[in-house]
Amino acid sequence: MSYHGIYFAIEKIGELAEIPDLHPHAFRHTYATELLLQGLDPTHARKLTGHKNELAFKRYTLRSEQEAAISAYYRAIGEE
Repeated sequence: MSYHGIYFAIEKIGELAEIPDLHPHAFRHTYATELLLQGLDPTHARKLTGHKNELAFKRYTLRSEQEAAISAYYRAIGEE
């Protein structure tokens, strides 16, 4: 199946499931974000998601960095 065939199939599934704007990239984004939230090294996560450009992958690290900062704050005040 071609890229366009997969894209069309995912869009169609989104329509049937009443999920607006569902596209294959959403799965890649979710996968990358979840890998980082689970603590996987960003270099490994980038390779697993197929990102060749580190700057393009950087957008996925924002949520995991925010979660890490929140956790660090609670540890610092003794409320793990």
